Parts: sequence; C-alpha cells; structure tokens
Amino acid sequence: MAETERWQQTWHGLQDILGPKWTFHILRLLSEDSHGFNAIVDALDGLTAPMCSQRLKELACHGLVERTVTDTTPPTTTYALTDQGAEIAGHLQQLESLVELKERPERATPSEDCTSSTECRTEALTDGCVTVADRC
Repeated sequence: MAETERWQQTWHGLQDILGPKWTFHILRLLSEDSHGFNAIVDALDGLTAPMCSQRLKELACHGLVERTVTDTTPPTTTYALTDQGAEIAGHLQQLESLVELKERPERATPSEDCTSSTECRTEALTDGCVTVADRC
C-alpha cells in the first residue's frame, strides 16, 4: 500500500470516529470529568437524549468512552473517557488555541443577506472563511 493510501485510510478512519455531530462536544465535556447520561444531555445545549445515546455507544465501541453502572436504586450510569479517549481529547484541546473564530459584523436582519444555509455557506466561502461565527 502506498504511503498516500495509508494516511488517507487513517484520516478516513479519524473522520468516521470523530466526524459525527456532537462527538467533539462529548469528548470535550468528559475530558473535564465523568458525567451521568442526563448530565451530559443537560450540559450540551441542543443535544437530544437519542443522539447522546447513539454517540456514547459509538465512542464506547471505538474504545474512547467507558460506561460504568453502579448498583443503586435506580442504577447510576456514569460515562468517562478511557486512557485513549483522554489522550485524543487532550490533542483536540490543544487545537482550541490554534483556531481563531472570526466574528462577522452584525447584520440588520439575516434574511437581507441570505435565505438559506446553502446561500450562507456560498457567501462565507467567497472570503475563504467558514466558521461557527457565521450568523446566517
């Protein structure tokens, strides 16, 4: 296998593991401390319980998160990063300081400049910068 094929395969694997929505958020939250299921859902605004459950199962399957059930009434379930998960989260946290989110000027009303997220993306691409700070 050629070197290019090897790194492409590795990067596709990274995207498969880390690419799904909420994965970064869950890893970042669990890097601070272990959390119960409801605490994770409550801490991450917009994360639904079904999506949280799916992501936690995927992360556990990949060996990044471990689930511990304590025999209480009702049972207590806690999620924590494995050593590998903590290492990956640490590397991702190092990237935080390298990413600068550019604020765009406030618009009178978003509909004046764009009517759909596709138009916003096209607009943002013209200046070569797409960030979460884009308000459209």
